[in-house]
Amino acid sequence: MDLGRQIHGQILKFGFGSYVFVGSPFLDMYAKLGLIFDAKWYYDEMYHVGLMWRGMVEESKCLFHGLKERDSISWTTMISGLMQNGMERKAVDMFREMILAGFTMDQFTFGSVLTACGSLLAFGEGKQIHAYVIRTDRKVNVFVGSALVDMYSKCKSIKSGETIFERMTQKNVVSWTAMLVGYGQNGFSEEAVKIFFEMQRNGFEPDDFTLGSVISSCANLASLEEGAQFHCQALVSGLISFITVSNALVTLYGKCGSMEDSYQLFVEMNTRDEVSWTALLTGYAQFRKANETIDLFAVEQD
Repeated sequence: MDLGRQIHGQILKFGFGSYVFVGSPFLDMYAKLGLIFDAKWYYDEMYHVGLMWRGMVEESKCLFHGLKERDSISWTTMISGLMQNGMERKAVDMFREMILAGFTMDQFTFGSVLTACGSLLAFGEGKQIHAYVIRTDRKVNVFVGSALVDMYSKCKSIKSGETIFERMTQKNVVSWTAMLVGYGQNGFSEEAVKIFFEMQRNGFEPDDFTLGSVISSCANLASLEEGAQFHCQALVSGLISFITVSNALVTLYGKCGSMEDSYQLFVEMNTRDEVSWTALLTGYAQFRKANETIDLFAVEQD
């Protein structure tokens, strides 16, 4: 980050800061580092060199409007940065501005704004953007398709998500995971487990998020046997080291009443978060182990 800012300072010093081919990479850098206010300031005030370092203050103005030129990369970078930093509504609004400005969208633009719509549960806007993709004759590739599956699933339109998924000519782990998580979020835990096995039959190996998600579906089904199989897979693949997987297993064993296994797994975790503690506490409370619940709660407070 410090090196990036030093290079940025030199770019401004020599007067190249307002050129789009220079500006876009810095927008991308600030957005990826989570410095969204820096990125926004750079996006709006880039031509005022003297204001740049004041833009490092959190309450700086957006800096996009200061660019002498804007291209699709600049717009998409800002939309993606806003979405990644929890500013989904602003990301959708900026997408609309991009349309009005007459710029061409690519798969990354659509993927980012559809993900933002999913997070906002903005079903109507998501459908409109889907229609725009079709109307502009854009191919629903793996990136856009995965974002559409995610958006429809989060908006409780699981059948629409299924239709998109089935029509995708290419799929990757993200696509399969989006459909699996969609099933789980909408209460179709059996379908989530089935599609996990189908994914593996098609040659795709799960990452920690995928495996954690299918274990969560097993927990909802209280399926100890299948859950134990996934536990073995987590151990063999090394994904057990990820907190998302370990938390899901603690929850699974707790919901299935296997509190000894749940506690043992909890103890063996290298790192724990609130989800870890809550999973174990909930398991004890569910099976009326009052003393263990109180003791564990006291330890957590310490």
